[in-house]
Amino acid sequence: MSQEWKEKLAQAKTLFDEVKATVANEEATAEEKEQIQPKLEEAKKLKAEAMQLKDIFSFGIDLAAQAREVAEEQNQEEEKEKGIQEQPGEFKDWTEFLKAAYYAGHREPVVRKRDPRLVYFKDEELGHEKKQLVENVGASGGFLVPTEFLAQLQSVMGEAAIVRPRATVIRMRRRQIDIPVLDQTGTTTGQAHWFGGMLCYWAEEASEKTITTAEFRKVTLAANKLIMYTRSSDELLDDSAISLSDFLTGPLGFAGAIAWQEDYAFFNGTGTGQPAGIINAGATVPVARATAGTFAYADLISMVEAFLPSATGVWTITHRGMSNLMTVQDPVGNYIWQPNAREGLPAQLFGMPVVFTEKQPNVGTRGDVVLADWRYYLIGDRQATTVESTQYDYWRYDQTSWRAVHRVDGRPWLSSPLSFQGGEQVSPFVVLSDASSS
Repeated sequence: MSQEWKEKLAQAKTLFDEVKATVANEEATAEEKEQIQPKLEEAKKLKAEAMQLKDIFSFGIDLAAQAREVAEEQNQEEEKEKGIQEQPGEFKDWTEFLKAAYYAGHREPVVRKRDPRLVYFKDEELGHEKKQLVENVGASGGFLVPTEFLAQLQSVMGEAAIVRPRATVIRMRRRQIDIPVLDQTGTTTGQAHWFGGMLCYWAEEASEKTITTAEFRKVTLAANKLIMYTRSSDELLDDSAISLSDFLTGPLGFAGAIAWQEDYAFFNGTGTGQPAGIINAGATVPVARATAGTFAYADLISMVEAFLPSATGVWTITHRGMSNLMTVQDPVGNYIWQPNAREGLPAQLFGMPVVFTEKQPNVGTRGDVVLADWRYYLIGDRQATTVESTQYDYWRYDQTSWRAVHRVDGRPWLSSPLSFQGGEQVSPFVVLSDASSS
C-alpha cells in the first residue's frame, strides 16, 4: 500500500504537468485544450485517492506502534507493582511517584492498592505554598488538554422568498424582452378603462357608427446582473473541517444571499440597474395613514378599498409591525385580532393571508404595510444563479476563487393605477404611505 499511494500521486503530478504545459503553450490545438479540464479532474481524483491510501497506511503504522506502547507500559506497571508489594522503599524517579499518586487518588475504573511509600501531609501545617495541577490554567496543566471541535457550522436560515413563488416568471432567451400590454391607463371620468380605450355607443336605427380603437403599450424587461465574489487560500480549502465549496454553493452561501437580495429588490428596487420594486412603482396606490408612526384599523380598510377588486392579494407587513397589528382596535376600542394572549399571530386580514418580513421599511415609513397581487408583477429570468470556482484566477498566490452570477429583472406590468369611472384609483399594488401623503 505504501507504493500504491506514491504511484497514484506520481500519476496525478504527471497529469498536472501536462495541464500546465498546455495552458502555457500558446500554440496548443483545440483538442489539447479540450483535454485540460478532464485531465485536471483526473489529477484531482488521483490525488484524493493517494491521500486516502496514505492516511490508511499511516494510520495502520501509528495504530500498531500505539498498541506496542500500551502493551509495554502494562507489563512495566505490573512488574513495578509486584516489586512495591515485595519490598517498599523510595521511588526510583519522579514519574514513578506521579503514577503512584495518581492511582492513590483515582480508584475507578480499576481499584488499586495504595502505594505504601506515599506519605500524606497537609500543606498548611508545614507552611508550604499550595501548588495544583489544574486544566483551567494553561501553565498548570491546561496546555496538556486538547480542545474539541464540532465540524458542523451553526447558522440561522435567512427569510424565504416572498415574491418569486407568487409572481409571473418569464424565461428570457436574450438580454431584453418586450411584452405587449393593453393600455388601461385612461383617467377620463365616466368611462370604463378596462378595454384599452375602446368605447360603446348607443345609436339610432341606420345611423352612422362611431369608430373605436384599442391602444397598446409594451413592458420591457432587461436583465440586471447580481454578483458575488470571494477567494480562499488553497491550504484553507484543503485543511478546513467544513467544506467551503458546499457552504458557498448552498442556501447559507452565495445561492441563499442572492435569493434574499433579489426578493428585497422586488420590494425596494429603484429600477435603475436593478429590478423595480413595488413600494415606489408608478402602478402602486399609496394610502395615507391616519396617524404618523403607526397604522390603525381604518388604514387597513382604506388599503382594501384601493385594492383591485378582481385581484387575490397577500398582506406583507414589516416584522417590527407585529405588535402594532396585534393591538389594532376597532372604533369602540375592542382588539380585532388579539382578544387574549392565548391566540396565535394573525394569519389573515379581511380573508387574505399575512406574511411578516424584514424586507420592508420600519413602522411609520412608506411601505411598512403592503397589499399586493404578485401575479401582476413580471420577473424576467435570463440566467439562474450560477456558482463557479477556479484555481487559475489567483494561481500565483495559491488561491481559489468563487463567483456567483444571477441575471434577472422585475417590474409591474402596469405603468400606473387603474381608474374607476368615478375617478377613484385602484391597483393590484397598495402600500401604506406617510400621514402627509395623498
